[in-house]
Amino acid sequence: MRNELSARRRLLARLHLFLAIIINSCVGVRGAGLLDDMGFDTNASRQARDHTCAPKPAPRRPAQHSAAEGLPPLPLPVVPLRRTEKKNPPKPPVLIAKISTGDRRDWATNPSDTQNLLRWMAKELDVHFSTINMPAHNVPEDPREVPLLYRTGHNAFSFSADIRVRLRAYLLTGGTLVLDACCGHPEFAQSAMRELTVLIPERPPYRLSLDHPLYQTYYKIREIRFRPHARLAGAKNDRPAIIGIDIGCRTAVFFFRWDVSCGWDDLEDSDDHHCLGYETMTAKQIGANLMAYITAERQAAIPLSKALAYVDAERRAAGKFVLAQGRYDGPWRTRDAGLSMLLKTFHQQTEVPVRFERREIDFSSQELFDTPFVYLTGHEPFAMSSAERANLRRYLMHGGVLFAESCCGRRGFDESFRREVGKILEGTRLERISRQHLIFRFPNAVARVTPRPALAKQQKGAESIEPVLLGATINGSLGIIYSPHGLACGWELAQCPYCNGLASKDALAIGVNILSYAITQ
Repeated sequence: MRNELSARRRLLARLHLFLAIIINSCVGVRGAGLLDDMGFDTNASRQARDHTCAPKPAPRRPAQHSAAEGLPPLPLPVVPLRRTEKKNPPKPPVLIAKISTGDRRDWATNPSDTQNLLRWMAKELDVHFSTINMPAHNVPEDPREVPLLYRTGHNAFSFSADIRVRLRAYLLTGGTLVLDACCGHPEFAQSAMRELTVLIPERPPYRLSLDHPLYQTYYKIREIRFRPHARLAGAKNDRPAIIGIDIGCRTAVFFFRWDVSCGWDDLEDSDDHHCLGYETMTAKQIGANLMAYITAERQAAIPLSKALAYVDAERRAAGKFVLAQGRYDGPWRTRDAGLSMLLKTFHQQTEVPVRFERREIDFSSQELFDTPFVYLTGHEPFAMSSAERANLRRYLMHGGVLFAESCCGRRGFDESFRREVGKILEGTRLERISRQHLIFRFPNAVARVTPRPALAKQQKGAESIEPVLLGATINGSLGIIYSPHGLACGWELAQCPYCNGLASKDALAIGVNILSYAITQ
């Protein structure tokens, strides 16, 4: 039965990827513009293949002795090991599988990059993991076998259809894929971008901002330093250049256009080696943060909620309330099941005879006026077009309600949303909603809320805080309602270790209150 279900899942995955490839061939490769300023047309980039690292033999593992050999002799007749006898200690758990191919000159030019990074982490952070090489055809579908798959190289590449199916299943169930253009080789970088847009076509790639946990999990990276040849090729110090793809609130794919492997391998530049990559210390700190992020997110990848879509159990409900999620140019979809869980909780708490219908809608579309309530969320900075702003302004002036939340309480989205409100409503600033407002009193009395650990740390360890909602009043009622603290992770009952948001109970209570307010307007 298990094999039969696995075969069915593979068949569905193949069909999905086939349709995705057709769609991408029609609309072009999404995310290609992310590489426009990454130096592909510079002389330094074109000359990268002439000054590159050459394959090196993997170092032999040093002989290791059991720690027990240094203890006093055991009572006879037990015979202790002679010092010439070698004994290997237990191997630390595998964290990284480096994907190998038939050409060592491609993927193994820095054969010890992951080993050296993990050794450095063991010394500096006192954490111990191991790495293995894994042929591409052995890529697991289950991330419990290995949390991180790492593909580096110089040459252009493409995954086979079968490997894509396995990789997609691996990513959607909690695995992480890292792609690294060794020495900054442009051929690998361009093919990597094509592959990641095919693997997860429904999730747009984006450039990680300094607000992303990758730059903060262990080392607080505020100075990003590139090697001289990378700067000649177009890299700029202190400008983030890592591209990611999110599944939920978790970044599942990391793509390094500028090399990190030479830094992990302690490989310096020379007349023969021009690495278009990060300086060694920056590369190691990013690597350590990456491993910290992956290990923290590993158990939080699958939320406790299993809902994928809300379905009204009672079709005879009195009326229909259309609730739409707004799409924009960027990673607008974070927690897929968040709204579903919120709607379910709303019905359980209120028993209001209203039937909900969910939609996804563009802010520039006339369909916006068919829904009285639109929801907007995200992590990263974004900007609306003039057409989207004008249409949203008309929508709000005609009585529509916009509810937004900064998913995980991320600064990039927060700053962008506040700026967009000022442009949409011509100088209007969001104001804090009074705690006496109905939105904090009905149907749930919300006087204090519990922050998640990451937010509690920001609040100097506070175990409870005042609820914060911001708003803009239009024609006598709240036309915009905004939470700078993350709510959707709480709606999904997700762990989400880096979420600057509220605990599930309070997030759901506030969400139910907001829906109740919107319905009564």
